This record gives sequence, structure tokens and C-alpha cells, in this order.
Amino acid sequence: MRKVEVPPGAAPVTHSTFDNLQGLAFGVVMVAFGITMLKAMGLITGQAAGLAFLISYGTGADFGLVFFLINIPFYILSALRLPRGFTLRSIACVGAISTLARLGPHLIRFEHVEPFAGAVVAGFCIGIGSIGLFRHGASGGGVGILAYYIQERTGFRAGWLQLAIDAALFTAAAFLLDGMAVLVSMVGAAALNLLVAFNHRRDWYIAR
Repeated sequence: MRKVEVPPGAAPVTHSTFDNLQGLAFGVVMVAFGITMLKAMGLITGQAAGLAFLISYGTGADFGLVFFLINIPFYILSALRLPRGFTLRSIACVGAISTLARLGPHLIRFEHVEPFAGAVVAGFCIGIGSIGLFRHGASGGGVGILAYYIQERTGFRAGWLQLAIDAALFTAAAFLLDGMAVLVSMVGAAALNLLVAFNHRRDWYIAR
């Protein structure tokens, strides 16, 4: 990807309300689609969604509800440390993702998906959706909020932080899921985080 050069004295392009709404809608749909695909395959992903998957598989609780509740501590962090608009948009996006994840199995059914291919595609969908949310001033909640905060303050890439946290999550998953499901899920999570790490950089995207 070519680095965008900003002319001296030029201000970043400002997103219009429509720009933000369509970008957030795209991000929500892509994240929800990826989650629906992983659920259909009995896999997990990383971060807060991965923890919600584990709780849902282990207890039978509804994934959408668990996902929303897990994010509450991160909403508090966002409210204390990040702009109010970012917090409100993130809460709205997580609510929309949770709702679509609950509706997903009723809207889309997968006849057959090769596990590794499906995990990578789902990871790419969640990853590109997360980038869409980041670039329009929101996140899909959970570790995404923490990663966004750290990247904005230090420049440390969000994808690398998420990848490190996922390593701990998948270690825990090994005690609940069979080894092959964990391995396939790790491949999908790696695809997701590498996509975010390589493509979500402040020096490559200057719109605000």
C-alpha cells in the first residue's frame, strides 16, 4: 500500500455524516457476518468476541447478549479516556453487531465450508469491518477500544496488541474446544490481526 503524502499545511479530509454512517454500517455488517460464519463452523475468534464465544459454547448462553455485556468495562474505559462521540458510536456498533449475530443463523446458512478457508475468510471479514469502524470513529468494542486508545496515544499498532491478547485467549480455549478447532480458529484470528496490523495506520489514512 502506497503511503499518502499530505501537502505541507494541508488539513486532513473531514468525513461527512453520511461518510461515517455508511462506513460504520459496512463495518458492523462485515463483523457480524464473520461472527456468524465462525459460529456456524463451531470456531472462535480473538478478543472480547472470542471470550463471548467461549462463554456461549460452555454455558449455552446467547452469544449476542454475552458479547454486549462483556464490553461494559471497555465502555467505561472509553468514556473516561476517549472522546464521547467515539464511545457512543462504539456502544451503538456493538449493539448492532450483537443483534445481527443473533439474527445471523436465521438469515444465512452455510451448506459446507472448508475449515481453514472459512476461518481465514471470516477473519478477513471481521478485520476489514474493524478497520471500517476504526476509520469512522468507532470500534467493535472490547480489546478494539483498548487497542484504539493505545494506538492513538503511542502509535503502537492495534493489530499487534490484539494478536498478543489473542495468544492468551487461545491458550484458555484449548481447555474447552478440541485441538483442531483451536488450531483452525488461531489461523482465522491471525488473518484478522495481521490484516488490521498492516492496514490500519495513521500515516496511511488521513481522513477524520
